[in-house]
Amino acid sequence: MKKFDLKTKKLEYQERKKIKISVIEEESKKIKKIYNNKNISKEKIKNNHHIYIFSNLNDNLNYYNEENKYGCVGLYNLGNTCYMNSCLQILIHLPQFIYKFIDSAPEFFEKSTKPTPISNMFYELLSNISNNQITSFSPSNFKDSFTSIHQEFFGNLEHDTQEFCRFLLQDFNCELNEVVSPSSYKKELPRSNKKEMFFNYRKDCLSKEASLITDLFIGFFSFEYICECGYKEYTFSQFLDLPIQMNSSIGGFDLFQMLQNNFYKKSYVDMGENCSFCRRTSKKYENMKIALLPNILIISLQRTNPKNGMKNEASVKFYEGLDLSEIIDTEIQRTNSTKYKLFAISNHIGNINTGHYYSHIKIGQNWYCFEDSKVYKIGAQIDMNTKEVYTLFYKLKDY
Repeated sequence: MKKFDLKTKKLEYQERKKIKISVIEEESKKIKKIYNNKNISKEKIKNNHHIYIFSNLNDNLNYYNEENKYGCVGLYNLGNTCYMNSCLQILIHLPQFIYKFIDSAPEFFEKSTKPTPISNMFYELLSNISNNQITSFSPSNFKDSFTSIHQEFFGNLEHDTQEFCRFLLQDFNCELNEVVSPSSYKKELPRSNKKEMFFNYRKDCLSKEASLITDLFIGFFSFEYICECGYKEYTFSQFLDLPIQMNSSIGGFDLFQMLQNNFYKKSYVDMGENCSFCRRTSKKYENMKIALLPNILIISLQRTNPKNGMKNEASVKFYEGLDLSEIIDTEIQRTNSTKYKLFAISNHIGNINTGHYYSHIKIGQNWYCFEDSKVYKIGAQIDMNTKEVYTLFYKLKDY
């Protein structure tokens, strides 16, 4: 199927509204042939041209479930942009994210009064790589748009893919936030009512930010503070990814053990404030857990030593299936929503200053390697114990 193109890939969305009716009339003939529908109106095409731009993408959704070369398009390295390409390819090949983005973004563009430059350029990127006639594409427009906002990424210096991914998802969250007038949802609850306090906190967060990013990627931590008098208090926070510290290791690391050590830990902390019950200032026993897991879980291995800036080259054993029922807060999270399956990995080779990123992504029953403009099939299995694994992307097993 020929890709519908209104020649708008270099235009901002507001400019797209100004497309001449003559262009729409010309393209409507092509669309009517594609859909064999003589009743498609010019006005409908004008207002919903995003549907037709992605007609071939939507008609080939089997790409995500079957072995199919369609859509496996490489991204040219624009000068040390492997960090960007690695992250973009993983998002592009995450069906749950792409379906929601294609379904919601165009309508949001239509209604939004705020600029959405990153989302616009990502939308354009999807349109171009959905063309199954090409093997590689240059993401230069996307990079220009991204670096115009995040000037620290300007030029051809090497950057960290984890940092880029956080900035990108935060940009999507900001641009596609469905909350027009942020409010504050707060309900006074006893400080010891943990479950109700958490859901009150979560509702307050969603009253300020609600987007496909909050729906897919945002998880929550719970912190339990126990005073020496025995009184318990609770706080909560959101996370976009789980950063795992890698301390020195001779024999390598095990991912699950690292998760247990980082996110199911107990320690003594000096809160610097009086206990709400006994009114005394004392050290409190802190119990940190994961309160609510996200649909898409990003695990970021912190290989850089913050003291000397050296990269930890130890191997990490990871798993295609991951059950986190042992490290969640069972007072809040249901244990039947804790099983994940691995779908993508961002790898890093070399040292911090002169390294290279590439991705392994599972499509159907096979793994593929995406290394800038090169894309090739690996097979049904990949090595699950490597020194190069850098960021892991999991999705809930039944999601």
